[in-house]
Amino acid sequence: MKLFLATAMLLAAAGSATAQEPINRYDIQDMTCNQVHGILDREGAAILRYPSPSGSGRILYDRYVDSPTICFGQGGHAVQRVVPTRDTKGCPTLSCRPGPPECDTLGFDMFYCDNDN
Repeated sequence: MKLFLATAMLLAAAGSATAQEPINRYDIQDMTCNQVHGILDREGAAILRYPSPSGSGRILYDRYVDSPTICFGQGGHAVQRVVPTRDTKGCPTLSCRPGPPECDTLGFDMFYCDNDN
């Protein structure tokens, strides 16, 4: 149990350190999915902007991360999201949501949910 708590504290500290750094913004409509993943792998987190898939002309954006531990370090959890890129309409990414995951009904998966439910 002590090892688990020590690991959780270390992950929280690592996630908090990443949250303190400046975050870059990217318009991704002309990028490939691999380029988006490269940005997230390199920077840990980024604001990704893209045109709404509905065709309304609105620009959507959110903060996306490369690891669920970044969200956990901020007291939240990661949810799987997809963003449209030049080569696919569904590039898989992770985004943070506040609080514990609602999908974690048994208390085992404190970092990640498959969806926003």
